[in-house]
Amino acid sequence: MDTSTAATRSDPIGDVANGPWFGRAMATLRIFFGVVYLHNGLAKILPAVPNLWPDTPVGFVINATGGRSAQSILNFEVINQAHPVEPYRSLIENVVLPNFGFFGFSIGALETVVGIMLILGLLTPIAALVAAGMALHLQFATLWNDKWIYEYSVEWMPLLCLAAFRAGRWHGLDARLVRTRSRWIG
Repeated sequence: MDTSTAATRSDPIGDVANGPWFGRAMATLRIFFGVVYLHNGLAKILPAVPNLWPDTPVGFVINATGGRSAQSILNFEVINQAHPVEPYRSLIENVVLPNFGFFGFSIGALETVVGIMLILGLLTPIAALVAAGMALHLQFATLWNDKWIYEYSVEWMPLLCLAAFRAGRWHGLDARLVRTRSRWIG
């Protein structure tokens, strides 16, 4: 093969992936998911604000406690709907729900930390994988309950892509840290 013609051929996929718009798109998607997880995490650890629609902290869709809480969602989806995987249902019924004060706060704190890490672009592959794992859990919890089968995959699929592409290397702290640490995971 003539090397002069090979050198002049362009690589449209490589041009896009190495272009500035791809990095901006990755950063935008990463920050968006960061805001979503930060928002969801704070909703689980902050008390509701009375008379604020729908009586949730700063307009969140989910509360820390009550009928719109993560606890009520798990109770409905796993216990009331009789989840078919008995060990999972038993774990939720006998361990998670009776101790939901601890689990609810822990989930909210984890979502908050993951959200902050995604916004900052810090340890992005780890943060995105943890977030994807949380969305996969919800997918598993609701899979047999007459839900739209793609309801949670629209969260975990892009998060897996953010992890694989190491999206924090575009406009994130991972970009700075990888310059000074050759083995940086982000």
